[in-house]
Amino acid sequence: MVAPVATDELRGRVETLLDNGETETVAGILRRIHPADSSEILYRLPPDYQSLVLLELPWEEVADVLEELNQEEMAEVVQGLSLPELADVLDEMEPDMAADLIGELEEDQAAELLDEMEAAEGVVPLLEHPADSAGGIMNSPRHMLRRDMTAGQAMQFLREHYDDEHDLYYLYVVESIDPLDIDSATMPSGDRDRLVGIVSLRTLILADPLARLEAVMDKELLTVGVDADQEEVARLLSRYNLLAVPVVDDDNHLLGIVAVDDLVDVLEEEATEDIYRLAQMSEQAVVFSPIPRAIRTRLPWLAANLGTALISSAVVAQFAGTIAAVSILAALMPIVAAQGGNAGNQAMTIIVRSLALGQIELKDFWRVFRHEAGVGLLHGLALGLILAAVVYAWLGNPVLSAVIGSAMLGNFLVAATVGVAVPMTLRRFGIDPALGSSMLVTASTDILGFALFLGLASYFIVGLVG
Repeated sequence: MVAPVATDELRGRVETLLDNGETETVAGILRRIHPADSSEILYRLPPDYQSLVLLELPWEEVADVLEELNQEEMAEVVQGLSLPELADVLDEMEPDMAADLIGELEEDQAAELLDEMEAAEGVVPLLEHPADSAGGIMNSPRHMLRRDMTAGQAMQFLREHYDDEHDLYYLYVVESIDPLDIDSATMPSGDRDRLVGIVSLRTLILADPLARLEAVMDKELLTVGVDADQEEVARLLSRYNLLAVPVVDDDNHLLGIVAVDDLVDVLEEEATEDIYRLAQMSEQAVVFSPIPRAIRTRLPWLAANLGTALISSAVVAQFAGTIAAVSILAALMPIVAAQGGNAGNQAMTIIVRSLALGQIELKDFWRVFRHEAGVGLLHGLALGLILAAVVYAWLGNPVLSAVIGSAMLGNFLVAATVGVAVPMTLRRFGIDPALGSSMLVTASTDILGFALFLGLASYFIVGLVG
């Protein structure tokens, strides 16, 4: 077990050594610590130093370090490597990680790189699928057991071909024509790669060596389609506490394996994406990103928010006479809008999360709406009564108290409606519910909150003035 290191302190020492030209010493330091720590130090070095360090490390160790970074970071770190050098590194990487890196390159450069690689055959199939799908994150199946093997033959096969502990997560069994053909380390083709079952290592050890796998394997197993979204795959592994899941096509042919360690970065990326989208920001926005990129990823949403704010102002302007007659309305109306916005964002956040986790579907709309409307009604009654009492104690005007209390109740019902309707409508049209929901919910509660409060105030203006 490699102990974690203080990477900030070590990075300072590494930069000093590199300033003095001691590249070999730095390479030795990085080889002695965990690849996750090495990757953090390497990524934060100046680009010229990154290339110097990479060229001092064996390619398999460079691969281990790069696999701890996301695809954008990998692409930045390897910029100083030549095409043949990068091809050597990719040959040592897991196919899914190599595919992620190649996906960040220009099309011409990616094609040249694949021609240069020796292990391109394991990467090319992954590039055919979207990067955020099961097919885009899976690893190609290596050495699968075959249903006509005996338990003894299977154990011998494992001893000969399974040299990585990760291969023993689960032992999948595929269709086989020749039960004695156990020497080939390649996947069979055609009907023989159809997934038919799963067997545990414990079962193999305890089984009669002459027993066929088809007699001891479990034929019931969970699979995912090649086009399944990576979030769906993550939910499946989490729900059933799996370490890996096979990826199949419509005919149940085994195309790849997604292991839990393939999804750790996926979960972080998806969580980051959802958080950024709820704040109307691109997931490409990071701290200390170049100013042009920061403007490009944030300005469009700020401009959209400006548009909704102008609509809210236009609604308020329609009641300029009412506000002029009863100036205290200007101080009170933000309360109704703000509380509605908070309530709407609460409902919206719950719905977005529930949709992301698969806890609700579009068909559940009315059940979800009834629940949130009930919650909004009770919240509106409670807070509306409190606000009405405060306004009455402050200003002594029962009509104004009734108006603001009623507006509060009405806006909470609006908040419940848009908090449910906006994300589920976006999902209905194939748009990520996190994208724009917050802006649309806030805009709706602001506009309708102002309209409710000022409209009621205008209707009862005689009572307010009197």
